[in-house]
Amino acid sequence: MSKSKLFVKRLVILSGSKRIYDQPFHSGINILRGTNTTGKSTVMDLLVFGLGAEITSWNEHQSKCSFVIVEITLNGLILTVKREITDSGKSPMFFFEGTIDESKKDAENWQRFPNRRSAEKHSYSQQLFEMLGLPQHKTDDSKNLTMHQILRLIYVDQLSATEKLLNADLNYDNVTTRRAIGEYLLGLDDLESHNLRQDLIFENKEFEKFNGELKAIYNMFGNDASSINRQALLNEVNDANDTIKGLVEKRGSIQRGEEEQVDAQAKERLKALQKDIERLNSEITDITNIRHSTKVELIDTQQFLEALEQRKIGLSQSKLINNELGGLTFKYCPACLSPIEICESHDSCGLCKTSIKDRERDFAYVQMSNELNFQIRESKFLIKDFQRQVDNLNSKLPAINRQVEIAKNEYSESISYSDSRSALIADVSTEIGFYKSQLVNIEEKMELVDKVEGLIELKQKAQNRINAIEERLDQIKEQNKSRYENVFESIEKHTADLLVADDGNESNFDNPSEVLIDFSKDRMAINGRSKFSASSMVVMKNSIRLSIFLHAVDDGLSRLPNLLIMDNIEDKGMVPERSQNFQHSLINACNGLKNDYQVIFTTSMIADDLNDTPNCVGPFYPKGTHTLEL
Repeated sequence: MSKSKLFVKRLVILSGSKRIYDQPFHSGINILRGTNTTGKSTVMDLLVFGLGAEITSWNEHQSKCSFVIVEITLNGLILTVKREITDSGKSPMFFFEGTIDESKKDAENWQRFPNRRSAEKHSYSQQLFEMLGLPQHKTDDSKNLTMHQILRLIYVDQLSATEKLLNADLNYDNVTTRRAIGEYLLGLDDLESHNLRQDLIFENKEFEKFNGELKAIYNMFGNDASSINRQALLNEVNDANDTIKGLVEKRGSIQRGEEEQVDAQAKERLKALQKDIERLNSEITDITNIRHSTKVELIDTQQFLEALEQRKIGLSQSKLINNELGGLTFKYCPACLSPIEICESHDSCGLCKTSIKDRERDFAYVQMSNELNFQIRESKFLIKDFQRQVDNLNSKLPAINRQVEIAKNEYSESISYSDSRSALIADVSTEIGFYKSQLVNIEEKMELVDKVEGLIELKQKAQNRINAIEERLDQIKEQNKSRYENVFESIEKHTADLLVADDGNESNFDNPSEVLIDFSKDRMAINGRSKFSASSMVVMKNSIRLSIFLHAVDDGLSRLPNLLIMDNIEDKGMVPERSQNFQHSLINACNGLKNDYQVIFTTSMIADDLNDTPNCVGPFYPKGTHTLEL
């Protein structure tokens, strides 16, 4: 699998229309240096805000800023992102396919992505995840894993407690989210497990829905299940029909003693019944026709959705193939083996010489991807709507059919009686009507029986699926046990090396035989201890966070995008020698990495041999100056 990479190329901060910070960044080590209170942390907070973090507490200098603009690369694709600084910290993000300089010349091709997803639009987190080739992740409690959350492991800030593994989050923090961050970025939750967890969430909701409906029905009958028993109701139906049959025969014998004639009133009633029957039959026909056409629309939309999903897969595969093969140079024609003139232009195809503009192709890919995502969302909405229409029409038919049956029965039984019709006939007819109404009530109960039996079956099937998913998750967990062990062994080894390199400042770091990292509990420990001196706590936290990064960079299964931002190299009374020692340890460890990476860190105690080197970003900020030119 290709490793996801997100690198910062340039950071611009605006106050109104004034550019108050503008610095380029590069791959590898990036050092921002200056004395304390010169605004290094101010810049780092604004940078991670520009990458998608939610920040609601701004300092004096940050509150005077209006926009953050960051030029980044996502797996090689150049993208400029812009965010407005707001008190809520939830402002949308604007995307431009190209550099910051190019964006100033093209105001029309900016795309807006909101902080939260909707049925109509991707969130900026979804879009960035997709452009990085990362799977869309949800935690076990159905909360979306966002850029804000993954930046809690990418960014080491100054304000979070030194004993905490992850950056603080007062709004969204919980055990499930913390576990998801660690497992997701370290690639410990394989895609099957991720999908199964989402299925498990859905099936548990389905189970509770069916169970809730059953309870509601039982409550209607005072929790007396016998009153909606199928056999008992069938017995009631048979008894009522037998009674009605006897009453009809009784009424017929009385009627046969009378002279058969149809009076005017009876004729009018027969006409009315006939009209009712015709109207109801017409209504049944209309509903049936509408239901049929809606089902056709439903099937067509489902097929269209499947086609869209395949097109999206094909688009992704096409882009991957293009990225892999687009740079090939042909010396001979693959068709006739004739020599091909070598084209010096990098903007032309090596085979057909057609002009190629990578950025236009990448932009077209994103546009097509966005259009497919929109059509997929619309199709899913239409499918739900069509299914809802079909269900609604299905629910209407039984009641109308009952009305037709009753009208037909009354029509067939209605005969003309003379005015001398006895009171007995009226009494018998009334009694027949009563038992027919009882049959209607029983039929309604029978429908509930059908529903109860259906719900019981659905509930059991949901439980069976839950059991199967949980069993499969247990199997995968056992299978991935070695992966867990290998990942954490690697992180522990990196941590031990960094702690030993601390050069005896903390005795417990001299022989770190046990390194504990627990994302769920948000805690760390060395040799069973989680409390040391203030400066040693900083070294421990920095060493563990750096070790996670060092492992992830060269681990093809990790999802951490090879980026680390550290704003607490020294803190809590650390002396310069100890800070500078860690700076060298960090650089030495990174020099051993095989894959491309980017580390951005700040320091007020830059080592002499590191100052004013290509690793540095911007000038050294002495006391009395500030990073932001307000």
